Amino acid sequence: MQLQSRVLYAVLMASRVLVALSPAYIHPDEFFQSPEVAANDILGVQALRTWEFASKSPIRSIVPIYLYSGVPFAGLKLTLSVLQTLGFQIELTTRLIFCSQRVFMALLSFVVDISIYTAIRRLSPDARLRPTMLLLATCHCLAVFHTHPFGNSFASIILALCFALLSQIEHGFNVMAKYNKTSGKIRSTTLSLIRPVCALAVCLVLGVFSHITFAAFALPVAFACVVMVVQSTLHGELPILRAVAIVFAAGLSATLAAAAIILVDSVYYNSFNLSTVGSLPAIAGSLTCTVLNNFRYNSDNSNLVTHGMHPWYMHLVASMPTLFGPLYVLSVLKLWSFTRSLFKRNTGHTHCLSIAASSSAILGIGVLSTVAHQEPRFLVLALPGIVISTWRWHRLAPQYFWHLWISYNIVLTLIFAGVHQAGAVPVLEYVSKTSVASKMDCHLHAGDLVCARSLQLANAGSPKLKTKVLLYATYMAPRHLLAQPQDDSMQAYVELIDLVSASDYEVYAAIDSAVSVNCTHINRQDGSDQLVFGLSEDSQSYERTLFVAPASADLGLIMPTESSRFTLMPVYSYGPHVNFDHIQRVLQQPLKRSRLNVYLICKA
Repeated sequence: MQLQSRVLYAVLMASRVLVALSPAYIHPDEFFQSPEVAANDILGVQALRTWEFASKSPIRSIVPIYLYSGVPFAGLKLTLSVLQTLGFQIELTTRLIFCSQRVFMALLSFVVDISIYTAIRRLSPDARLRPTMLLLATCHCLAVFHTHPFGNSFASIILALCFALLSQIEHGFNVMAKYNKTSGKIRSTTLSLIRPVCALAVCLVLGVFSHITFAAFALPVAFACVVMVVQSTLHGELPILRAVAIVFAAGLSATLAAAAIILVDSVYYNSFNLSTVGSLPAIAGSLTCTVLNNFRYNSDNSNLVTHGMHPWYMHLVASMPTLFGPLYVLSVLKLWSFTRSLFKRNTGHTHCLSIAASSSAILGIGVLSTVAHQEPRFLVLALPGIVISTWRWHRLAPQYFWHLWISYNIVLTLIFAGVHQAGAVPVLEYVSKTSVASKMDCHLHAGDLVCARSLQLANAGSPKLKTKVLLYATYMAPRHLLAQPQDDSMQAYVELIDLVSASDYEVYAAIDSAVSVNCTHINRQDGSDQLVFGLSEDSQSYERTLFVAPASADLGLIMPTESSRFTLMPVYSYGPHVNFDHIQRVLQQPLKRSRLNVYLICKA
């Protein structure tokens, strides 16, 4: 790439990291399917383990989760330990936990760029890749979805790496065909092929355990590798014994990788005791194969009903346009004819990568369209295949394509990385700063406990101070972002209660039964002023209740006007925050209703 293009590309890479640090929240799975568990295990903070991990047949492998969530948390823990040893008093905070995960995912997303560049460059050394690389750098699917800790995103990164390895294998077979008369060259080329083939086998296994949908997208990659071995053997370019050696090495690598993951998962799920993190767990119980459990679960439509059922064409008419926009249109127009032309050419192994890439996108989208439950993020794995199979058309695309492409991706980036449920994480940060502490200096005033947050050591006999947080009409809040130790060492702590599926009556009942406080004791309720806690029903502790709701929610539906037992006092607000379930109300008053508000429940 020319200097100007390289500078632009570097700016776009830096922008990707900044986009990753945005608090926007795409789907609860980005927190509850990986960082929530990894933070609980590694950082020792309180977290919620969903049914996917807590059931008798867990469907999520802990190995990939530790690779893309455990590594940044382990690095964060080590860094804080070193700094504290050096005398720096640095706490584990919401921001540190959140940023470490997102920055790490942003760095991992660069593997997609590097892998696609490497794969195409091997396919065509003289390729003009500036349009392709700039298309990747401006793709919101890569900048947003791949920088959030989804299992799908990590699987997509592995798939891109598989294409790079496939291109290396294909190049090796082409070299072997060129020097098929020189036994020494055949021997050295065979040995150089075994390494990428074994690496590819391991990546394929890891991808399947990362997310089961990986299998549909990766099958053409594995098939292409097998075809190259068979063709080289039939053409006399690869001796049969060397072909057997390559196949055996690949099979052994895949088997060992699968066995290692199953063993680690079995140890983790059968005998891992969260209260003794750091000790060596014993192997107990039966083997746990999360891929098999996942397949069984998703094969039963009665299970999928709880997650939502969609028509077979949902991915084609909604998910693909959402993720790829104009690139989807380009792929539909060019992909089929391009694939047909590749199959018609008799050029040996030259086009195996392109065939595998186009087949990956087609087969993956086709297979996932047969599944009743469909979400756009399931198709992020189509990105590497689409880009590799259509790269020749990027530099030929008309100018209006690029105008549409840039405009579309700016809009989608603003939505998914700017405003979509963007207040959830900042609200958790506010709650953590004001409500989680090792000590609060308190005094009684008219029956309530008025406290100021402090980080001094707690005095013996200090009362427990609980802040109950009711979350309404917003996504589930990840508990690990509160940075609240699970060892119950804090005097002031938080309890989160999700009311996302509660009826209006149940929401009102939760507010009405909460401990309300006398808000006349304070002028403002934020991190710098005093906090007020009321005596709990059991008279053993003090608590207060915060009610979190988007400004777009109609609170009149859940709180009758005749109610006089309590009032809601605004204490914090974050914007922009858009709940798309309330999009009509947001559009009516976008500035006023694009916020997430926190209220203190006060006595009337």
